[in-house]
Amino acid sequence: MVSISIIIPVFNSQSFLKKTLDSVLNQDFTHIEVIVINDASIDNSLRVLNSYKSKDSRVKLINLQENIGPGKVRNLGIAHAAGNYLLFLDSDDFLEIDTLGILNNYISKSTETEIFVFGFNVCLKDKSTKTKIPSKPNLEMGETPFSLSMLGRKGFEPFVWIYMIKKSFLLEHNIRFAEGIFFEDIQFSSQLLYHVKKVKVIRKVLYNYRRHGASITGKSSKQKIDDKFTAFIGIKSFLQEKGVFQQYEKLYLMRFLTLCVHTSFIEYFTLPKTERDEQLDMYMLKIRQSKLLRKENLLALRNLGLSLPKEEKHARKVYLGAYYGLNAIKNRYHMHRIMVRVLEKLNRL
Repeated sequence: MVSISIIIPVFNSQSFLKKTLDSVLNQDFTHIEVIVINDASIDNSLRVLNSYKSKDSRVKLINLQENIGPGKVRNLGIAHAAGNYLLFLDSDDFLEIDTLGILNNYISKSTETEIFVFGFNVCLKDKSTKTKIPSKPNLEMGETPFSLSMLGRKGFEPFVWIYMIKKSFLLEHNIRFAEGIFFEDIQFSSQLLYHVKKVKVIRKVLYNYRRHGASITGKSSKQKIDDKFTAFIGIKSFLQEKGVFQQYEKLYLMRFLTLCVHTSFIEYFTLPKTERDEQLDMYMLKIRQSKLLRKENLLALRNLGLSLPKEEKHARKVYLGAYYGLNAIKNRYHMHRIMVRVLEKLNRL
């Protein structure tokens, strides 16, 4: 009986695939299926996948002739999954050696739990790692998984691979990935944590996320900027449909300014000339001149960052960084743009 379905979208990942697949198939817990979906890769990814499929019956290969993008691929994986729980794994990342056994133990003790959230390592290019461990929501302070996720606090982040999800829960609420855009998991995780009633926090590292320049999300592009705004507009539309936007409007604004507007300007500053055009330039200019960057909103960002507990160092840094960055974009635009570009070049060395 399949207990956990691991869904792995694959696109031109030949350099990482073996470690990714070995990290799944060499686990002690074996009641799994591994759904790998080759999204029309043009490297040797398909050859690697066929090799693993021939050696291990748990590998279910779906080979696509045309590229359909990660959102549609993951939705396809959900449709084909036979497991009671779903785990999403990117094709350039890998699991800890005991991840699936630990997750299964939690499943057996918490059969009513809809979502399990766990810690992860960020593996950097210099081979160092940064560890992030989730914390339980403080119910007495009014914290919920959704309110925390809106601000990226306590490990409730938009990355779909930090959650193991009960499949029946997904089907009940008809939660699916956005299709045709980057950042397809932003709306997915928001809807996931809005609907969830029973969450289990696992304070252990179970996942390893590789940060490298070859990844899709590691490269700046005009399309990524467009899609980021599209994804955040999707969150707003969802909250409006549920009739709760006013309740979460301030949280949404803080998240939008920090994780969409601020990061999009950083991407915009570092775009190659081939990705720049008049339409994008005008769009970013309108944002810079809009009421979004008014003093009241920027001060709210600063106050939010200062109000967070000192143990939430990462979240404090994100919101205070957004305050200083957006303040500079509003008042010292050209100087700040040059500084960001110089820092980006230094980071690449």
